[in-house]
Amino acid sequence: MTCSFPSRRPACSRANSRASGRSRSRPSSGGSRPRADCSAEPTPTRPRRSGRNASLGSSRRIRVTRVRAGVSHDTAALGPRESQLRAVVLSLGLGITGFVVGVAVFVLAVNALTALGIPVRANVVLRYGISIIALQGVGLLVTSLAFFRWRDRFDLIKLRVPTRRDVGLIVGGLVGLLALLAALSALYSRFGIQTPTTPIVQDGLETPVLALYLIPLTYLLVGPGEELMFRGAVQGLLRESYSRVPGIVIASAVFAVAHAGNVLAAPLGEKLAYFAVIFTLSLVLGALYELSDNLVVPMLVHGTYNAFTFLQLYLVGTGQLG
Repeated sequence: MTCSFPSRRPACSRANSRASGRSRSRPSSGGSRPRADCSAEPTPTRPRRSGRNASLGSSRRIRVTRVRAGVSHDTAALGPRESQLRAVVLSLGLGITGFVVGVAVFVLAVNALTALGIPVRANVVLRYGISIIALQGVGLLVTSLAFFRWRDRFDLIKLRVPTRRDVGLIVGGLVGLLALLAALSALYSRFGIQTPTTPIVQDGLETPVLALYLIPLTYLLVGPGEELMFRGAVQGLLRESYSRVPGIVIASAVFAVAHAGNVLAAPLGEKLAYFAVIFTLSLVLGALYELSDNLVVPMLVHGTYNAFTFLQLYLVGTGQLG
């Protein structure tokens, strides 16, 4: 059983119907009752925005459309070349700023502790601990978060609990990274190319226990700080103006340049050899991030690679490995 309800007719139609009914039931008395004029009844319309409100509404719709399409509102008004150049300059400046802030924090912390009578410069373990906290913890980690907050770009941070596929990428990426660096080392040996001895390696050989202290720090601060900056912020920004491969390559170049402070006193040839190693490391980490879309993957691979390097440094420093 179905029920139907009469639809509500306009007032002018009801008035005309009543007038027609009365005219049929009563004899004509020489005149007819005028029908309601429907043409005079206004049609309700939606009010239009005008002036500033209209332009604001339009700009909001355009901004939402661009964000949904994956285009940054920071570069949407620029042309392709200007957008790409701006992304490179911003990424390079962001990476360098992180290290500059870290160095400044390190110098202030060392001077403050020295003024309190704590011999920071004479204690190599304490000095490197403060250095990592200042550089990777404050300089990179905090600077990245400040950038995300300032530009409202927390959408660049992609973190989640690793899935089985992520675990496979971590294991495979680590094995592939070690294989690539071993091949690069063999190539250097074949052609007699020397790599510089960085300060941390020199200090680790002289004080092997330093390497053991650095292993937990590399998981807690080095991996998270550098990956949040160079994969999350730098590579994330470049991905919006370039395709994936150019974004990884440029981000890796920025990553290598940011590590130039480790080899300032080395000859040019050794610097280039060092940059090639850092660049290769960054290429693998960048590719893993693009494949997994999860910052935890490059963070763990980076931390594990550093931990492996520090363990090797400890074994060499203690004479257990030739």
